[in-house]
Amino acid sequence: LPSDSSDLMLRIYRAESYVGLQEYKTAIEDLNFVISEMPNWPEVYFWKGKVLQNSGYVGDALQLFLQCLALDEDFLPAKLEVERVILFMKLDYFQFILLLQSLGGSDVLEPVSGSLNRAQSAHALNSTKDLAKEDGLKRVSSEPLLSGQEKGALLKRKLSFSEQDTVVCEDGRNKHKKQGESTKRDMTLAFGTVPEDLIDVSDFECSLCMRLFFEPVTTPCGHTFCKGCLQRCLDHAPQCPLCKESLKEYLASRKYSITELLEELIMKYLSDELYERKRIHAEETAEHSNLTKNVPMFVCTMAYPTVPCPLHVFEPRYRLMIRRSMETGTKQFGMCISDSQNGFADYGCMLQIRNVHFLPDGRSVVDTVGGKRFRVLRRGMKDGYCTADIEYLEDVKVADEELKKLRELHNFVYNQACSWFQNLRNKFRTQILQHFGPMPDREENIQAMPNGPAWCWWLLAVLPVDPRYQLSVLSMMSLKDRLIKIQHILTYFSRDQSK
Repeated sequence: LPSDSSDLMLRIYRAESYVGLQEYKTAIEDLNFVISEMPNWPEVYFWKGKVLQNSGYVGDALQLFLQCLALDEDFLPAKLEVERVILFMKLDYFQFILLLQSLGGSDVLEPVSGSLNRAQSAHALNSTKDLAKEDGLKRVSSEPLLSGQEKGALLKRKLSFSEQDTVVCEDGRNKHKKQGESTKRDMTLAFGTVPEDLIDVSDFECSLCMRLFFEPVTTPCGHTFCKGCLQRCLDHAPQCPLCKESLKEYLASRKYSITELLEELIMKYLSDELYERKRIHAEETAEHSNLTKNVPMFVCTMAYPTVPCPLHVFEPRYRLMIRRSMETGTKQFGMCISDSQNGFADYGCMLQIRNVHFLPDGRSVVDTVGGKRFRVLRRGMKDGYCTADIEYLEDVKVADEELKKLRELHNFVYNQACSWFQNLRNKFRTQILQHFGPMPDREENIQAMPNGPAWCWWLLAVLPVDPRYQLSVLSMMSLKDRLIKIQHILTYFSRDQSK
């Protein structure tokens, strides 16, 4: 700028930089300078209006948008911003005219320099009135706010002004707005009602599921989707489903804030459709929360009752599965090993989610622990991941003399397991303790739990045995047979240790 103070584009670039530094008062000064030098440049009025609008000065911003339209009545972004003001205040046509009059009528359309004549101002005012009357209240949808041509020519730098969320104080300092807070200076008109003939349910449909918005969220690029629909798209790629703009930062923050205005409009004007939409959503949620029918299956590794099973989830289908398990409240899913013939094994173990740690790129580390064992009755598929109808397994209990013999066998195998573990090299023992934790203590009532003593499963998890052999032990409903199997394994490994 010192070398070429007449270059107005440099002023605009610097104004953008000031906005990025949250120095809005200085940014406005640069834009005012450009307006004084080029009073017939509509884009500058639009940019200045965006700064004021996002700073909470909606009335002042509206004046600038109207001044922009006075210069160029076909300037679509300014028309859309006027529509936003109408929707934001929930105004009908007549209230909008009152608002224009409260801002100075047609005089409000005269730029700072006063270079426009009355005829031009009145023409732009009439154009804006027609916009409000005919279609200003109808455009609430997930369509892009700008066409490709306008986006490339007018908003080449994506109007970074609009991304700020601060308020310019009277003294020129900047103050962050709290989430959901809005500054309504010059917004003193009472909220109005929208004529029913202007409400079209198709304007409130998600472009992904083609149904009425449910928990609508709006992306930084300005597109609105159902929360669940957007999450499923971001499972596959961190991009906006419509304009393909990067949403990596949006995904990393995971702040899917509901678009309150849109939700309020739907509740007020489409209550019957919303009731039906919620009913369908409740049915889908109930279907996903059934723990015997169509149970989600994670086909990966062996899991055992009471034994921790940390998982690294990165496939889109399993991201969806984990999210559904959390949203339904069950926090459970099945774990099976793969099977070349049937897809996954006939037996598995339910996993209970204890904690989910989401990574910035959408992956997650899921802390789970084993629960009930089950047998697969029927296999299925849901949204890319496997499902199954299952029945749960419990050990058959014994009594009297059989119980006495079972307890003797249990104590003998438990002592054999402790001896084997203690004789392991320190390196292996440390690795096992870090991954699985310490070996559970011996239980007095060995038939108290439906899956038998916890130490058996812990030991089966740490023993280096073929998964198919482990699966055969998992499927057993007799504690005696399971102890005999474990005894054979320990005898083999103990003999190997002695060598």
